[in-house]
Amino acid sequence: MSEIVYLGHDNTIDLQLKADGVAQDLSAVTKITATFGTLRISSTNKAAGVITWDQAGYSTGEIRMALGDELIPAGGYGVPIVVYDPSNTDGAVWGPINVLVESDVEAPSPSPSPSPS
Repeated sequence: MSEIVYLGHDNTIDLQLKADGVAQDLSAVTKITATFGTLRISSTNKAAGVITWDQAGYSTGEIRMALGDELIPAGGYGVPIVVYDPSNTDGAVWGPINVLVESDVEAPSPSPSPSPS
């Protein structure tokens, strides 16, 4: 199963990071990145940005990624999520997660060509 990013829309990908079935405490996390091919998206503020974590109303270990306004080419990706904290200064890799990036679903479609008579 793939997570879906709808370009131009406000949907989020909500993930819960677990190790050995236990949701991980993200309170000490300083940065999270998600890489789509050669495009790396990074957040260093847990409350603001494209990737958020450790917020009121979030489950333990939950991150949310609001990627609809990012310039990610449409297509399928195996996206590594890398989490940085004082104990993992080089980052701990989670994933990859399968993500399908869809171009704007409300964009006008080209008109079909008329059939020859």
